[in-house]
Formats: sequence, C-alpha cells, structure tokens
Amino acid sequence: MKPVSLKFDKQLKLFEERGMIMKETDIKKIENISYYRLKEFAHPLAKITKKSGEIVVDYTGVNFSEVLTRYYQDKNLRIFLLHAIEKIEVSVKTNLAYILGEKYGAFGYLDFSLWGNRQEFSKYKMQQKEMQFKRQLLKSVKKVSRSSDAKMKRNQDSDGFPTVWLALNILTFGELVSLIEVLSKKNKIDLATIYDCTSNEFVSWMKTLHLIRNTCSHNSNIIDIAIKTEPLYREEWNEFLFTFNNKDGIKPTNRLSVVLAILKHFLFIINSKYKWGNIYQGINSIARESDKKAQLLGFKNLDGIKTFKDYKKANATDKNNS
Repeated sequence: MKPVSLKFDKQLKLFEERGMIMKETDIKKIENISYYRLKEFAHPLAKITKKSGEIVVDYTGVNFSEVLTRYYQDKNLRIFLLHAIEKIEVSVKTNLAYILGEKYGAFGYLDFSLWGNRQEFSKYKMQQKEMQFKRQLLKSVKKVSRSSDAKMKRNQDSDGFPTVWLALNILTFGELVSLIEVLSKKNKIDLATIYDCTSNEFVSWMKTLHLIRNTCSHNSNIIDIAIKTEPLYREEWNEFLFTFNNKDGIKPTNRLSVVLAILKHFLFIINSKYKWGNIYQGINSIARESDKKAQLLGFKNLDGIKTFKDYKKANATDKNNS
C-alpha cells in the first residue's frame, strides 16, 4: 500500500479507530504537533500484535491526554536534563584543566605525549589525535567573541593556542569526552577520584551523558530512550532500577532511569543542593501512579521512583554550592 496524504481530521479518526480515547478539539494538537510525533509517544502505551503478517496497533484504553502528557513532559525533561548536564560539563572542564595545568603548565596540554596514554595509543595515533585536536581548537578560538580571553595575545602561545584553562572552556562536550579518553591511566584516576568513581565508570558515564546531551539538543524522544552501549552501573542502583535476569546474571535497564542515576551521582558531588523538583515532577507525571508506566522509564516500580528521590541524600558531599 502506497503512503497517501491524510487530512488532519482523518488522522484523528485513525487514532480513534485504533482505540484511542479522543475529543474533537484534539485535532488542534495534531495540526500543531504532527500525527507521527504523537504516535511516537503513544507507541509504548499501545498493544502491538501481528495479524496476517501485518503489524496491528491497538490503543484501546489509552487517553489522548496521556499521550500529550508524555509529549510535553519529554519536552520539559529535555530542558532540565540539558541544564543538569551543563553543570557537570563545566565542573569536569574546570577540574581537568586544573589537573593538566598543575602538572604540565599552561600549554603542556598541547603535547599529548606528556599526559596521554602511551600504552593504549601508538606514537602515530597519539600524534594524529593531537593534530585533530589542535586543528579543531584553532577553529573554535576563531569563533569565540572578540572580547574573549582566549583571543588575547597574552593568553596565547606563539602559534595562537590559548592556555589550558581557556582552551577547555571552549571545547564541545564531544571534544571533552575525546580528550578524556586519551588521558593516561594516572590522569584518568585523578580526575575520576574527584567524582567518587573509577576511571572506567567515569569514561562510561561521560559517554552516556554525551549521547543524552545530543539527544536532547536534537529534540529527540528522551523518555523512551534505550541506550545501545549500556553504561557501567552500580549494584546500589538495583534498589530503584528495573532489572532482569539473563545467563550472565542480573542485567540492569538501559532506559532513562540509569541516566538519572548517573546524573544524580555527579550532581550531588558538584552541588548537593541541586534542585531536582522539576525532574521528579516530570517523572511522576509520566508514571501516573502506575508501576507499569514507571517501568517504561526504567524504574523498578513507583516505589523505585521514591527510592531514587532519596538516593545519595544521606551521604551527599557538597563540593560546590554554586
């Protein structure tokens, strides 16, 4: 069957024919949000079966208002997650710049062989990464405001590269993660220790946050995300994460909840007074007093959300109240 153009009222009827509870006024939402965008948020609530080789979508019992709630809360959560990730990004940049500056001086970061992992990367590979980094850094320096300290000659070397403290501030999150991956084992440990985790956890979690940041920035569905490269997790998270057993033992969820666990770990070290109210409100609105809907987010159940709310509260350390 070839795709055909459907008028907005026909799109509404299509939802209705599949069992969704609709009102005539809901057509305005379809007109301004789009049928396929709303369908994406309705999908986890639907019953999906196959009949004669065709996929059958059944929305029986699903109220359109609930789909709208999922859509709007997803939008809100993306904003709040970006805010939280930005705090982590700024903190990590600050601490990495301090470590590299303290050990190797203002411009030592430009020589990857000084601070990089020479056991993991060959001399050629290290030089290649160094050249890529320098090329991109100079492009970034050109883009910053004329009044930026990074453009002032007194803060640059003879080739126009800024000091490490200024350079790291203008890196993208992806460039920051790439730099962290090159760090020597000792430097990774020094950085990870600040955030009370192992170096492997730190790299894994930063990669996950990079993925989430990109997802949020591109307005993609975040509440139904399933992370392909699963981050390292801690057994203590089993108190609130949804888990299941397989041949290798207990396997944790790869849904939004594990991202929130990572965020909470970082943020309670950076600022134990960080306000989580908006994120909690969004999660509770989506769960709607349903264990099953809480599990769609990757929580064990509704009690799992409550447990997550109190996670870290008892032993949080406030490193920076800003």
